[in-house]
Amino acid sequence: MYITVHGTAALVIARAVPNPFLAFVLALVSHFILDFIPHGDEHLIQKHFTRGQTLRRLVGVAMLDGLIMVGFLALWLWVGPAVPRGAVAASLTGSLLPDVLQGLYLVTEWKWLKPFQRFHLGLHNASGHPLTWHQGMLVQCMVLTALWLLVI
Repeated sequence: MYITVHGTAALVIARAVPNPFLAFVLALVSHFILDFIPHGDEHLIQKHFTRGQTLRRLVGVAMLDGLIMVGFLALWLWVGPAVPRGAVAASLTGSLLPDVLQGLYLVTEWKWLKPFQRFHLGLHNASGHPLTWHQGMLVQCMVLTALWLLVI
C-alpha cells in the first residue's frame, strides 16, 4: 500500500487508542496486514531494474505520496476530532516504519536488514494474486475511502 493508506490507518488507530505505545504497536501490525492485501504497487521493485532505476522510482513515488499524506494529515489535524498528539505521532511512526526500513535497505543494502526486506516483500506477494497498476489503485482507493470513513 502507498504511505497515504498506511498513514490514514495510523490516524484511525490513534483516534481509537490514545496510549502511544499501544498505538505504535497496532499501527506497525496494521502495516503488515495492509501489505498482505493485493494492491498493485509491486511493479515499483522489479528484478530486472537496476538499483538506480529502483531507487529513482521509489523516491519519486514516495515524495508524491508523502506530500499527499502530509496534506491529508494537516487537514485532519485542522478540522478533525481532538486526538492526543503523542498517539498520532507514535501511530504514524509505527505505520510508516516498515517502509522506511525498506527504503533504508534499498539505499544501503545493510545485511542486517535483509531478513526484514525478504519478509516485507514476501507479504506483498503472499496472496499470489498480483494486480495491474490500475486494479491496485482501485483497491487502494477503496481501502483509503473506508479508512477515511472510520477516521472522520
